Amino acid sequence: MERSSGAAPPLSSGASGDPEGSQSLTVRVEPLGTSGCVVSMSGELDLSTIPRVEKQIFEQVHRKEGVIVDLTGVSFIDSSGIALLIKAFRATHDARALNTVIAEGSQVERVFRLAGIDRALPLFTDRAPAVEALNGAAGD
Repeated sequence: MERSSGAAPPLSSGASGDPEGSQSLTVRVEPLGTSGCVVSMSGELDLSTIPRVEKQIFEQVHRKEGVIVDLTGVSFIDSSGIALLIKAFRATHDARALNTVIAEGSQVERVFRLAGIDRALPLFTDRAPAVEALNGAAGD
């Protein structure tokens, strides 16, 4: 039976703590003007893949004036992924310095809405408004 509640997928029987494991996550950092960047992820953002992205996100949050975390390619997120995003948001000096882009209708959006994350983090379903918000061009 397929689950769509956002519950964690079952661990594979051969799970041995291998950081590459059966879940995959790719991370790409793209410059955004002179003082910002976009951290794009694709795959599953969960307890097993957090170590691959955590350092990159915090390096960008501490170096750049604005960071967009693009999760439109993320097919699954669990509570550890959500915790990472909240921790990164809290590490910024300005509430507008970190914006998150999610795919409309995705598992990520459903989990964020159910958990109330849409009220705790600035969320966008398109990159352009997220960039505008970073630049201060968007209204409150």
